[in-house]
Amino acid sequence: MIDGVPLEPSEPPVDPPLGCADPVLWRVARALHDAHRPRTDNFCECKAFWPCPDAQLAEEALLLAYDRPTPRATRPGSGRGSNLGRWSA
Repeated sequence: MIDGVPLEPSEPPVDPPLGCADPVLWRVARALHDAHRPRTDNFCECKAFWPCPDAQLAEEALLLAYDRPTPRATRPGSGRGSNLGRWSA
């Protein structure tokens, strides 16, 4: 474990680790991770084959929540004059 983040993504901590860029996303992704655990018969708790799409999404969301976001100026399309919506900062 480094800074509260396990080296093995199979069991991420319940609380967002130090340095987590998006604690809310971490908590949502962790809840999704808990709901889609593998069973002993190679199926997920949702009865789909393991790993199910939701389990994969949870893993991607945990990684995204921990990583620092890319600065807006370097994101593709950030220089456009288009309306990006009310949630864009």
